[in-house]
Amino acid sequence: MMTSSAEAQIITPTPAQDDTFAPAPAVKLDLAAAPAVWIRNLTKRYGELTAVDDLSLCVPTGKMFGFLGPNGAGKSTTIGCLTGLIDPTSGKIELLGEEFTSDSIALKQRIGVMPEGLALFDHLYAHEFLTFNARMYGLDEATVKQRVEELLGVMELTSSTRKRLSEFSTGMRKKVAFAASIIHRPEILFLDEPFESIDPAGVAMLKDWLRRFVAGGRTVFMTTHVLETVERLCDDVAIIKAGKVAWRGEVGKLMSGGKLESDGQQFDTLEALFLHLVGERHTGLEWL
Repeated sequence: MMTSSAEAQIITPTPAQDDTFAPAPAVKLDLAAAPAVWIRNLTKRYGELTAVDDLSLCVPTGKMFGFLGPNGAGKSTTIGCLTGLIDPTSGKIELLGEEFTSDSIALKQRIGVMPEGLALFDHLYAHEFLTFNARMYGLDEATVKQRVEELLGVMELTSSTRKRLSEFSTGMRKKVAFAASIIHRPEILFLDEPFESIDPAGVAMLKDWLRRFVAGGRTVFMTTHVLETVERLCDDVAIIKAGKVAWRGEVGKLMSGGKLESDGQQFDTLEALFLHLVGERHTGLEWL
């Protein structure tokens, strides 16, 4: 922030074991409540380079939000600012109705983060890393032990207890980073490319967990380049280009045969809209 044949029967945690992903009782979202994420005029510069350019965005509570854009558009920089890993040059950020800065310790305990670089301690074992993260968030010893064992079991990492994180494959490292981001049951979950390099069964399990997470009234703020996944998983999407919002809208309508609109045009898929906004690229490799 491992399976034996007996543990292989465990697929997902159940509410009886843990409530990390258990839906809260059915509630009607209060639309007048403070947004989960509210960004106002956020700018981040690195010398002459402007990575995020006067960006403003509001994400309601209880949503699966997709934050998309081409490489270098400012997605990871924005998430870094939203989670306190990067200090913005200017602008204001509110999380869960409170102003957020890199010094907002109490607010940081209410969010979960899976950053682009994963931020693992490679010299530790997986259970040590998860234990460290859980105790950092203030969980008691019994809860830590139970959640660490359960997460390692359902993610099929139990058999790797004798390997340090530096020996893990990319997919295994992703699973550990994801486990570390949710072990304290956060109210907002920030995920930067969460599914890359994870096997299909693992991706399906993570998607199911995230749906349950949002069904409990919590919020996911996610970046990914897999647009088909966003179509099926996210409620709402923003596409940024050169650090600015190029499009914002609901993508759920696609699942019911609806279309997305931009610049007076309609699009049947998120990919078609994305390419329209960021520019299609054509190669000259005729010899292929």
